[in-house]
Amino acid sequence: MLYLIYSMPVLVVFLIVLNGFLKGAKKSQIDVVLSLFLIPLLISAFFVGGWKLGLFAIVIAFFSAIIARPFAARLASSLFARSARKKGNYAGFPPQRLQLISRELGRPIDPGKLAESLFSQTDIRGDAKNALFDYCEQQPSTKVIPNKFNVSRNELEELYSKLLTAGAGQWVCGHWVAASTFVFPESLRYLLSRKGKPEMETAYNLIMHFERGSTLSD
Repeated sequence: MLYLIYSMPVLVVFLIVLNGFLKGAKKSQIDVVLSLFLIPLLISAFFVGGWKLGLFAIVIAFFSAIIARPFAARLASSLFARSARKKGNYAGFPPQRLQLISRELGRPIDPGKLAESLFSQTDIRGDAKNALFDYCEQQPSTKVIPNKFNVSRNELEELYSKLLTAGAGQWVCGHWVAASTFVFPESLRYLLSRKGKPEMETAYNLIMHFERGSTLSD
């Protein structure tokens, strides 16, 4: 009985997290249905095991949501690849530092702050972008790549802005594509090798890479 009390909420939480990485018009409805399953399961833990086991069930559900994210993202990527009838190789879930930076870069812009930034000529994402490129320069796998392509940091920042304009400013399988592009060696090499080529095509291929694990090639 206790096994069901703890395992069922974990399963439902995993499905909720997985649904967050998927696409479709029914996502919000699915979240509601799954939540309607989860809440009674957690309440039942209090009736069956008392308040201590009930609180323990809530704690388990909370931490399972955190632990489930990399596995759910990988599964979602696999499902996207299968739906396209292609083999995919998921890039991997973003490191924690990149997650924090991406969360700031991908945060919806407050219209009031946007208007303020236009008049003050300041970049409201400046700190997060600086943190992104500082992070890239600290990674042995990526810090040497710009030098091989003779690309400066200012040029990298311009490329980031171009990716946003071309449509890569979106979340797929845990990745804010415009940011992850600069942190993973394969995507960074691809981006820098695409100089002079259609930016929208580059952005689309990068989105498919992080979403479905599509191979990047010129």
